[in-house]
Amino acid sequence: MNNDNILLSIIIPTYNCEEFIDEGIISILSQLPDNCELILVDDGSEDNTRDVISKYENCKSNVKVIYNKHQGASGSRNLGIDNARGRYITFMDCDDMMQEHFLENSLPLTDSYEDLYIFGIERFPIDGDSEVWGVRDNIYESNHTFADAFIRGENLMTYSNCNKFYKKSIIDSVNLRFREGMEFGEDRLFNFDYFNLCTRRIVTSSLLQIKYLQRSKTSMSTKPIPDYYNIVMGLHKAKVDCFTTLSLNTSAEEKEAFIRKDFEKEKRDALERENS
Repeated sequence: MNNDNILLSIIIPTYNCEEFIDEGIISILSQLPDNCELILVDDGSEDNTRDVISKYENCKSNVKVIYNKHQGASGSRNLGIDNARGRYITFMDCDDMMQEHFLENSLPLTDSYEDLYIFGIERFPIDGDSEVWGVRDNIYESNHTFADAFIRGENLMTYSNCNKFYKKSIIDSVNLRFREGMEFGEDRLFNFDYFNLCTRRIVTSSLLQIKYLQRSKTSMSTKPIPDYYNIVMGLHKAKVDCFTTLSLNTSAEEKEAFIRKDFEKEKRDALERENS
């Protein structure tokens, strides 16, 4: 298919996920139209993940499988971007599943060719009922009004990469890539950089993009990370710099309240994590 005809590239980095990667892939292939492509980038898996995903190499012309050396998820996402042909790019983690009928319902939104589309996530904890992390249907005329809303307390799902359609031409304009070698937070920094590059409207939609399944009680939220507090404080500064700079219609008092409230929460959570 001609590159000009690919509307969306879905990039999934895979690593040691032989037990569940099939679920995520099938959830996409069951609804993947010809004008979208799926790119699987294996990050040097040490289990049988490569064998599992290899069976999809020739299943459809719009499915691509790439075998990478182990560089971490950021390196494999970047390789996926390098190979993406879509007008828009989105990401999924290897333990995610795409919501049923999501592509059918979301792709028509891109007819207006806006700079960014943000969707919701349904989370399934290992114990307990599912919960929705969502956004309301809205259109922000610029990244400035988007930042105004965020500073004033709107939940805009700014951290994840797995609930957004990014315009590839914007990514390519500055060769935007994920920072490699970070334990966590590289997705946030990518988003903050991208928000600064938006010149057209940003759309939020109540549609849910993925099912985020917690596979075990051991996760990034409990894994020991060296220098965790300083990393969190660095991410906090990057967020504050991004949104306070972009926001043109909030007062100094509103910005100060945003910084203070956000800082206290980030600091408290980071200290609790380091001392646990």
